[in-house]
This record gives sequence, C-alpha cells and structure tokens, in this order.
Amino acid sequence: MTDDISYAALAGVPADTLHALLTAHAATALAEHQDPGWPRDRALLDAVDAALAEAAALADPTGDGSAPTSTARPRWLDGIVARELATLSTHFWATERFRRVRLLERLGLVTLTPDDTYVLAMVSGLGPDAAEVLREDPELVERALWRVFEVEGGGEVSLANVDKFGGDQWRRTFLQLCADGTLDRARVLDACLSVLTRDFSAYRAGWFSRTHLALVPTDDELTRAQGTLRRLLGAEVPATVAFAVKLLSRIRKTGDLAAEETLDALPPATLVKTKGTALAALRLAQRLLTDHPEMGTRTTLVARTALGHPDADVQRAAALLLTACGESDTVTAAADDLDPRARADLGLGVEVVATPDAPRVQRLLPPADPVRAADLADRTAGLLEDASDAREVEAVLAALVSPDAAEALAPLRKRARTVAGRGSRTPHGAAWLPGQVARLVLDLLGEPVEPATPDTAPQRFVVQRLLEVSALHSSLTAPLLATPDLPGGWVSPETLARRLANQPHPRHHDLVAALLRLAPEGRAEALAAGSDLPPAVRFALGDPPGNSCDQRPGPAAWWRAAERSRAAYAPDELPTLDSQVRSFTWEEGGQQRRGWYARFTVATAPALAARADGAADDDPTTVALPVPEHGFATRVGGCTGDWIPTLAALWPQDAEHFLTLTCLPVLQAPDGQVDHDVPRTLDALAQHPGRLGPLAAAALAAGLSAGIRQHRLHASDAFVDLAPSGRIGLPEVADVMARHAPAWPATRWAQSLGDVAEAPGGAGAVVDLLTLLLPRLPADHRGVGALLDLLRSLLLRSGRQVDDPELTKWLATFSGSSAAARSARQLREGVRP
Repeated sequence: MTDDISYAALAGVPADTLHALLTAHAATALAEHQDPGWPRDRALLDAVDAALAEAAALADPTGDGSAPTSTARPRWLDGIVARELATLSTHFWATERFRRVRLLERLGLVTLTPDDTYVLAMVSGLGPDAAEVLREDPELVERALWRVFEVEGGGEVSLANVDKFGGDQWRRTFLQLCADGTLDRARVLDACLSVLTRDFSAYRAGWFSRTHLALVPTDDELTRAQGTLRRLLGAEVPATVAFAVKLLSRIRKTGDLAAEETLDALPPATLVKTKGTALAALRLAQRLLTDHPEMGTRTTLVARTALGHPDADVQRAAALLLTACGESDTVTAAADDLDPRARADLGLGVEVVATPDAPRVQRLLPPADPVRAADLADRTAGLLEDASDAREVEAVLAALVSPDAAEALAPLRKRARTVAGRGSRTPHGAAWLPGQVARLVLDLLGEPVEPATPDTAPQRFVVQRLLEVSALHSSLTAPLLATPDLPGGWVSPETLARRLANQPHPRHHDLVAALLRLAPEGRAEALAAGSDLPPAVRFALGDPPGNSCDQRPGPAAWWRAAERSRAAYAPDELPTLDSQVRSFTWEEGGQQRRGWYARFTVATAPALAARADGAADDDPTTVALPVPEHGFATRVGGCTGDWIPTLAALWPQDAEHFLTLTCLPVLQAPDGQVDHDVPRTLDALAQHPGRLGPLAAAALAAGLSAGIRQHRLHASDAFVDLAPSGRIGLPEVADVMARHAPAWPATRWAQSLGDVAEAPGGAGAVVDLLTLLLPRLPADHRGVGALLDLLRSLLLRSGRQVDDPELTKWLATFSGSSAAARSARQLREGVRP
C-alpha cells in the first residue's frame, strides 16, 4: 500500500469521484483475471492503491481539479475487503495492510462491523507504528482497540504472537498511549486483569499479565484491584495464579490487603502444579497469620488444602503451617497420603514397600487371531485404514492365500482404489503400507494398478511377499510359512517343519521371512523330526554347513536368511551412531540467551555397506543408508508411519535392524517437534524380542527426554518393559543421557522416570539408572534437583540407602542452601525410614 496516502488527503474528495476512479483502475485487473483467486485480488488491491493515489492528487490544490464522476460504488469492493480482513485475521506477515481497509472504511467506501475478524485483522496489520496511527484515528480506538481485551485470537494472530515475532510492537503501543494520555491508564490496567479471568490459553493470557506489569502499577492501583486479583487465584493458567499471588503479596506489604477475603480465596492457589506458586501462596497465608493471629481457622483451611499437593516441599510447608496453627493431629492423620520425603522430614516414618525378587519379564504380544472367511473383508478393510499392527498384517496375509479370498474382497474394490491413489497426498508417500495392501486387494480382484516402490530393501522385501499371494501367483494356495505362531513374532521350528512338509516348492520370499523369524528354542527337535527339509532350513535348525558352495543347494537368499536366523548382527555389522551437541543463541528481553540441541548420524557398518551395494530385495537384513547431509543424518524415506511395526517384525533376532531405518525421529524427539513415527518406534522397540544394541539404548534415552509429554509416556512404557527385565543395559542408557545432558533437560527425565517408578518393578530400575547417571552430571546441572528428589523418594520407599561410592562422592560436591544441595545432603546422610 502507498504509505503517503492519508485520510486527511482524501477527506474532501466526493464519493462519486472515488467510485469512478476505483472502477476505472479496476477495469484492467478484472479483464485480465477472470477467475476468482489471489492473482485477481492482488491486482484489485493494486488498483485500489492507484485509485486512492490519484484521488489524493486531485484533492491537491496544485492539481488541475478535473475528476471523473460516478454514482455507483464498485460491487467487487466489499468482497475484496472481506477477504483481506479474513486473511489478516489468520496470518501475520508484519505488514500494514489493515490501514488500507481502515482508510476505505473512513472514506465511506465500505461499511464494516468491528467483529472478531476485524479486531484480529487490526492486531495483525496495523503496523509497528500503531501508536501514531491510533492517535490520529480516535474513532478506531473506541471502535476496535478496546475489543482486543475480549478477542483471544489464535494461530499466527494474537497480541502474544504478533509481539513475539514483531518486537513487542503492541505492548510498546499501549505503554506509549497510556503515557501520553491517549488511553486511560486505569482502564488498561483493569482490562488486562479482566482478560485473565477469561478462558484464554496460557500463551495468550501471558501477554496481558506481562503488559500489566510493564505499566508498573502503583500500590494504590494494586490495592483497588485486589478483588480481581483474588479471583485470579482460582485461574486455570498456573502463570496467572503466580502473577496474582505475587501482586497480592506486594499489597500485603503496604498493609492494605483484606486478610479475611484473601485467605478464603487462597486454597486453589496451593494446588497449582507449579511448586513455586503453591509455596508462595502458603508463604502469603503464613504472613497473613502473623499479621492477623485471629485468622488461624482460615489459615488452617489453606494449609489443609495444600497437603493435597503432590510435591513433597509443598506438603512439608503445609504441615509446618498446620503445626503452627495447632493442627499437628491433622498432619499425622494425613501421613499415609504424603510423599515419603515429606513424611521423613516431618518425622512421621515411611512405610517400606517390598520389591519382588523375580525380575519383570518383557511383555510380548501373542499372534493375532486367525482370520475366518466371514471376517476377511472386515479385517482387510481395517488394514486399508490402519496397517500399523504387524500381527494383523500377518494374519490377514495368511488368509489371503485362500482360493476364495477374491470373492470375499469384492466389496472392497472401490475403497482399495481410493487408498491406492491417496498415498501420494499423504506424508507417507505413494508407497505407504495401506496403499500396498490396497494394491494387493486389487491384484486379487484382477485389477492390477501401477506399483509404488518403497525406498529401502526391507520395505521392498515386504512388497514382494505381498506379490507372492496376489493374482499373479494365485496358483500357489499352500499356507504361508512365515506367519508367526509364538509371542514376539517368532515362528516355532516345529511349525515351520510342518508347514514345509506339503510344500516341495515354497514361495521364495515367504521362506526367507520364515527363516528370519525362526525361534531359537526347539530347533534340534525339529531337525531330528524333519528329514525332507530343504538344506538351508536344516542349516538354520542346527545342521552343520557344507564345506563348499556346491554343497549349498537352493537360492543364496535362503542361506543368508538361515545364517541370520542363527545370530544377530556381528560386531562389525552393527550400524554406528555418532552425535554432536551444538549450541545456538538468541535475544530475548534485551539479553543474549543460549540453548543446546543434539544432532545424530546413523551410518551403515562397512561390512554391511559392501554387501548393500548389490543387495537384492530378498536380503532384507542388509540395509544401506544414504550419506548424511550437512553433517548429520536425515530420515530414510520420509515419514515411515505404518511400516514401522512391520519392519520391526522382519527379523526378531536384532532390533538394530529396524532401528537403523526408524530411530532418527526418536533421537530428535527432544527438540519437541511432533512426529508420529516416534511413539510407533518406541512401541515396536518395547515389543522386540531380539538383541537390543546401541541404537536401542540411544532411542530409549532420547524418548525419555522427548519434548512432547505423550512421546515420553511411550518411552516410559518401553523402559518398564525392557529395563527391569534386564533386556536393555542401564549403563548404556545412562551413558547416552549423560553425553547429551546439555541438550536434554533433566526435568523431563525426572518426569519420565517418575512415571516408570509407579509401574511394577520400575522403581528399582530407576534407582539403578540414577545411580549410574547422576555422578556423570555437573552438580549445577539444570533440573538435577528433581532427579535427586526422585531418587530420595524411591530410596525411602524401599528402605535403601546410597551405597555406591561414586554417587556418594558426587553428592559430597554439593554445598550451599539450595533445594538440590539439601536433597544431596539428605541422601548422603542416609535414609532412615
């Protein structure tokens, strides 16, 4: 928009002249852009600017004064303004496009209602010098500015978001307008507090509390507002409650705080999740009791409520306040519900919880129920929508070899066409697993479609297995060999031998898959009973190999799979994991701040990379990764999605195989980005029955550090399945956590491990992990206090003491009166239940 066109320059131009100029300038745009859309809107907006500029020139006394006239207002103007407001209300580009809309409104060219869309468009597009614009347009102040205290906004457009990315332009605007008297300061202060009583999100509500503080309210102003501040003690947003407690505490210092009303309003503030806020509320109650000893009954109600807070420090403070009020019996009665640390500190004794002697066993899911003919269509339809259950994929695949499968699948034809064609429009790409199932359905129905080839050999191997049961291979109706019959996705040797008995010519990829899934137990018995088994199968069952290649009849892929069935990756075949912890800086509040993040590289081992160059799709255990770009790895093949459980089930001997392809999103989960592959990978890891190597330890550690709470819950569940049973090495997990500690907040570890400790067998594993981890952290590491508190609580519950020399030595490095130092001192002195 032309910046030098002002309302004053156009105020004297007749309406019919403006209509004529708008019509004339828009004629070319309308002729060149017949179809609605952004190109036509852009051209019309340019025409509006040109028409207004010409009108300003006509109004200039130095001009010739001639002007076209028209009585008809352009019909397209309302539409373009409505679309402009809608765009501005949802997108923030730090532009000044609202000024054009407001100018048209002031000139009477459009009639607008200051609804939510209008207000948010103003917030987004008034520009960085909004204070000057508002001074010159007092009508806009009354018409729309005060409504910003009613309209929350969302997405890109809100006062909070525009200021975050626009240099605090709106907060500066309010400060300037209050300072020069354009805005009533008292009204702004009241409006900021009024917003906090609404249901605005924490992010957007925070703008108003910070703006209130930026106005530096006087003691008298705060005293007059104490009624609203008391209502904020029950707010849903913890930061709002903290704000209210802080200002009420300031009022108390002046002697003007209404003690009775404040104590009655304080109980909800003592239950705020943030420990500091709850403790501040208790301190305020205690000081009010000191100022007004007659308020003991009301203070008791505050402290009783605070006893229900989950944090030990809050419980301890509440108990001390109750004791000061003469209510020590109340504390004793509530002892069973207190945190062990609070009970120990208050001398109430701690109940020791016995831990089971037997190690927890990893929970492995059994195979899916066989698919009946009557259920085949329904269960196949389920895979077209969600193919993330590898057990269900195998069960349906086993049923599709039936000669009657095509008839049963006929009702799915239309749906299969849709799913097969939809993949390219999803984050997973055309080769997504539901699409592969859809292609199989269409093949069986005699309607083959264009294939979609996945990026990696393991995925292509799965596609080949699907093709083996399609219409192209309908002559083979024998049962599949690789359908798991044991928990964990294993195929029992006895079952494989029985299935092979009537298959002199087994399906190629199916036999490879069955060999890779061959369970370790029962091989010798199956070998003794199966005299007519293929040599490669006999070798997998334990028969010694021949001494030359001539003595290995059958496809080479069968022998490679047989070798893989006997052992996990050799040390020189394991993928390598490298990482770097990097820092970045930014400016916030006029200060330079620094943060940390970790980046990872997963590389194929040289011994495996040499084979990967010529690996066929019948060798799924040979995985080649692309060369890392920019010094760190990128994920393989985009979003893996439903493929993850199926990839994990290919080779139960070794989890490193599927993690090579899927672990990167988990390793980057501490960055806080939403990635749906993270929980799928962690869940598959928890269920994997094979060797758990370095990638497994790194993925589990990163999952416990994930930025998204839901991802950490999946990691906690995986830890419960793998750590107490000894399936994964705690020293390896602790090593990964310690190396990336600068980038992975310890507060997240405390929360994740706290969840683990609540599960059967989890507490002991958490204690063992912390014993290994803590001595490797700096004593001043951010969040270490939360880990110390967790360790102390678990030791109290189990009746144990710190007996590890390294941990004891590390605890002795703490000094001072901080909460972490106090916890370290209590741990060092020993746990006395």
